[in-house]
Amino acid sequence: MLKLRFYPNSRKVWIGELLGAETRLLAATHPATIAAAVFAMDEHKLCVETAKGRCKMAFPFEDAEGGLLAALMQDAQMYDWMRLFCTFSRFDFANPLPYDTKADVHFRVAVFHLPAELVKVHPSEPEPENFKLQLRKRNQFIYYPWC
Repeated sequence: MLKLRFYPNSRKVWIGELLGAETRLLAATHPATIAAAVFAMDEHKLCVETAKGRCKMAFPFEDAEGGLLAALMQDAQMYDWMRLFCTFSRFDFANPLPYDTKADVHFRVAVFHLPAELVKVHPSEPEPENFKLQLRKRNQFIYYPWC
């Protein structure tokens, strides 16, 4: 089962760290990138762990789990990070809505950084011409693997 842990960066911004079997897979400040990684691996359960405890959650997030997750959050910033992660967990990153211009970027960045053998769902369209530039911009929010 995948595990989501948190740690602060030097500016006290929460980093979401995604692990599989205690192996670090991806760490990022943006919850959409972590949600896209879970989507790409076609995982449906996740263990969320903070200094306050741990709980299992469904992916996509189920509203009934909200109270358990809220009790684990250490501060308002972590709560906001997790709230956004739960929202993004409901996205179909492989087939984003036409007006969603960012889902594809988060999905492609996650797929790019994950070990290839773990990726079960791939982007349905070819890589856009400007993806390398977008990747370079998004990499400033990736903490592992180091870019």
